[in-house]
Amino acid sequence: MKRIKEDLDAIVLDTLNIKAEQILKIGEGVWHTVYKLKRIDDQDLVIRIKKNEAYGELQAIDEQELTTEYESTKAYYLHANTSDQNICPDFYQYFIEDDTVFTVETFMGRGTDLLLLDQNKAHSYGTKLGQIYHHIHNQKTSIVGFGELHWQGETLRGSDSKNRDELWQEENEHVLTALNMLIHSSLCFDKEKVGQRIHALIENRRTQVQNISLVNQDVTPENLILSDEHIAIIDPFPRLDFDLKYAAYFVFCYKFLLPAFSNAPRYINQAYQEKSYVLDKIADGFISGYCSNVVGDERTTQTRRIMDEYTLWVLQEAYEHYDILNHPHLNHKTTQQMGNREMITARLHLCLEELEKWCTESE
Repeated sequence: MKRIKEDLDAIVLDTLNIKAEQILKIGEGVWHTVYKLKRIDDQDLVIRIKKNEAYGELQAIDEQELTTEYESTKAYYLHANTSDQNICPDFYQYFIEDDTVFTVETFMGRGTDLLLLDQNKAHSYGTKLGQIYHHIHNQKTSIVGFGELHWQGETLRGSDSKNRDELWQEENEHVLTALNMLIHSSLCFDKEKVGQRIHALIENRRTQVQNISLVNQDVTPENLILSDEHIAIIDPFPRLDFDLKYAAYFVFCYKFLLPAFSNAPRYINQAYQEKSYVLDKIADGFISGYCSNVVGDERTTQTRRIMDEYTLWVLQEAYEHYDILNHPHLNHKTTQQMGNREMITARLHLCLEELEKWCTESE
């Protein structure tokens, strides 16, 4: 710990002129090692130091790529705090210097272990999160474009500049292409039922163009601080995309994706399968919170649209698993994130079962 403190003193504390009382290692992710700085006269801070190696490969320092990543995080924090005060860190800086890369942000507290939550508390947290994400999605962003964000030297911009209607119809066509690939594969599932349901869903969806919002692609429990005192969002992976689609992504992750990935090496320590009943209740609460601004028939319609988008996420996940299994070799990153070929095959069948279930229940 003494050597770590000396290193942090050198690269962080001196840079920011911060007086720290205590430095504690509080986390170890794929990309960063995380420390908490307990400060004497101000809010505690979190330091994330980028690792030189991830997924067994050396990571070159690409300043453009890192600047995009960190400016995107900064933009999301500012955007979220505008729509819902202090839901994200209000202090955030990053440093890219030679072979040293780190970020510094406000410490937002420690969350509750999901296994300790009862179903009512889990639903309550989910409801609050749904309300928070609804506010974030409805806060207009100044970033133009669509898709992945890129740093342009002075500002961020979405990678695609097409108009919203064109992007929306392109997306609907992508869904039908994925469906077509699965239906014409040798996979065993109720292709007629699934095909009819997805075609009907897309026909209806074409006329209901969603709003483009600043959304978060990483909503895992590790990046949400859930406690009685405060709920916070940290370490987002932002992009510009459609709002209800990404409301449904949260539901998809908590109801299906996280438990389904619980045996993959990257996620095995998170015990998502063991926590699946809590994750499911959080997802139910999220839908309730996200739709809390509407009532009656309008609320029923909004909920149905979210679950339609959920169905499309399941379809997309099935297609991605199918596509990966058609590659002759799996690279190390894929096996870490998704597991071996046997695990991926088993998860593909889970996806198809879930797809059949929702296509049946929607009839």
